[in-house]
Amino acid sequence: FFSSADKFVASFDFKEAISKITIDLSRAHFWDITAVAALDKVVIKLRREGTEVEVLGLNEASATIVDRFGVHDKENATDLLSGH
Repeated sequence: FFSSADKFVASFDFKEAISKITIDLSRAHFWDITAVAALDKVVIKLRREGTEVEVLGLNEASATIVDRFGVHDKENATDLLSGH
């Protein structure tokens, strides 16, 4: 899982100016908080660069774990993940 999470984060170019991005997770399944943390890291980094981010396609089980442990969609998300 750690390797997959690292590959997920590495697949994004955070330096390229993009106005909007959609992350389609309809073919993914989140097994643990490592995956949730990777999603948080990507979404928050992109938003810090001014990119509008839409996350879609989470299956029910993945959505549950993201809702429970994720911070990217919470108020003050950038403060919660500061330093990442």
